[in-house]
Amino acid sequence: MKNYRPANLSPAQIERLQQLEHEFAELTGEPLVLIAYASRNGRTTSSSSIHSTSTTK
Repeated sequence: MKNYRPANLSPAQIERLQQLEHEFAELTGEPLVLIAYASRNGRTTSSSSIHSTSTTK
């Protein structure tokens, strides 16, 4: 993932990301973590090319 860096999110965006984690955890029945990355080259990413990673505890 060398073309991406951790996204610079506002506190409100982090809170929304945590809400989404909770919603998806309820849907899947297992805990998960959503990770936000931004493109290093400044290009925007379409929703079809977003990668997700889930982890179980």
